[in-house]
Amino acid sequence: MNVIVGLGNPGLEYASTRHNAGFMVIDHLLQKAQGELKQSASMKCLYCKTKLRGFDVILVKPITYMNLSGQAVQALLHWYKIKPAQMIVVHDDVSLHLGRLRFQKGGGAGGQHGVESIIQCLSGDKGFDRLKFGVGPDPGGATRGDYVLSRFAAESQPTLVNLLKHSEAGILDWLKNGIDHAANAFNGKNYAVVEGENKVI
Repeated sequence: MNVIVGLGNPGLEYASTRHNAGFMVIDHLLQKAQGELKQSASMKCLYCKTKLRGFDVILVKPITYMNLSGQAVQALLHWYKIKPAQMIVVHDDVSLHLGRLRFQKGGGAGGQHGVESIIQCLSGDKGFDRLKFGVGPDPGGATRGDYVLSRFAAESQPTLVNLLKHSEAGILDWLKNGIDHAANAFNGKNYAVVEGENKVI
């Protein structure tokens, strides 16, 4: 059993914002798996046990705010007796341009508060995989917070749809072949849509 956690903030005011890219990936996977989320107050999350192309997975969206995401992750892993190494966390990354994905094996939080919370709640265990979903370019400075909490522009929608599709393909690769294979296959490519056509660099 593998766990796929998408990070974001609950509430309609945050829906479809850049910071909720992890939630968007989970919603996309739910459509493909024809699954339905149910809420657990004790685990502080919405989750769905389902199959994704034959793989047994638990799809998870914490219902805490981003900087408390670890509470839900720790509770769910404990309940199902699943090790962090069997988990991938999907989150936005403002340092990556929209159109890019980056699979990462372990490591630090890189300033991502949801990942920081997960590491803290797992007693410092960094041994879980990540899928970083590009939402940049990073405006930098004091404008960064407002930028990640803003919604994608209309002209970005084709790229967003394409990136969700490739996120699904990458996660399936991760389930089948592991993080190193997924990183080699998907990192460094640009899935931005230019003039209505997929341009993969």
